[in-house]
Amino acid sequence: MPILETDRVYLFSQFAEFSQPPNEILAELGYQYSIQPLALPTAPVTDVADLRQTLERRIQLTPLTSEQARREALVSPILFWVVEQLNLRLNIEYPVSGQRGKGTLDYLIRGEATLLVVEAKQDDLTRGFTQLAAEMIEMGDCYGAVTTGNIWQFAQLQQTSIVQDLNLYRVPADIADLMAILLGILSQPLDAKEPLEQG
Repeated sequence: MPILETDRVYLFSQFAEFSQPPNEILAELGYQYSIQPLALPTAPVTDVADLRQTLERRIQLTPLTSEQARREALVSPILFWVVEQLNLRLNIEYPVSGQRGKGTLDYLIRGEATLLVVEAKQDDLTRGFTQLAAEMIEMGDCYGAVTTGNIWQFAQLQQTSIVQDLNLYRVPADIADLMAILLGILSQPLDAKEPLEQG
């Protein structure tokens, strides 16, 4: 029995409400899905000690009990740090209307490659990933990340294949690795073969 109604355009947030696994939903959208370690591009990172200290302090001072608290205390500072390094624009609540999905993207950054970031509702990375994948499909070849604020997971869409990274990155513990990946994604074209060296 089909999960999605034929010719219906869903809100992106509705994709996070399905209880079926992502592979079944993505198959109905015509996409192949796999979960495996992604060879994500990386770029040299300048000192992130100040950012790490800021994030640690915010975690200590702010109860991260709501999506808004996580957004303001953890997600936005990380993304602003990245766009400031690369002189890019950070689009927040960016409207998109596609063939099977519509709504607003939590965060959209366009550099050498496009990056979408979705905040997982109710700290559910799996359902957050389903929403992210639906948004990525409407944007075309791109990278994506789903985050609870203190956990990040990446994905890559090329043609009709979506790969969910097997690895998770923790904030603040893995902040240097996370920033190297975010900078690498936005400073290197999606189809580049060799990742930049991490500094």
